[in-house]
Amino acid sequence: MSRFALLFALALFAVLPDAASACSVCYGGDEESRKAFLFTTVLLSLLPIGMIGALAWIVWRSAKAADGEGPGAPEPAARPLPHP
Repeated sequence: MSRFALLFALALFAVLPDAASACSVCYGGDEESRKAFLFTTVLLSLLPIGMIGALAWIVWRSAKAADGEGPGAPEPAARPLPHP
């Protein structure tokens, strides 16, 4: 792309800012739609973080159970009392 064409495109977008914001859904519509898009954006951003956290918790819990420290671990045997 020539330098002139690039400068022309930048000048055109500077003069016509509405043409530069091509997403009609993000910048238009009523307030309820914008809130819905914001909510789904937050939800879809937090979902993978929650899934990774849940997987880490499951691995941590199973590693703890394998070491004998978990809630399903057997109680240690009582030590015999020494004779006096």
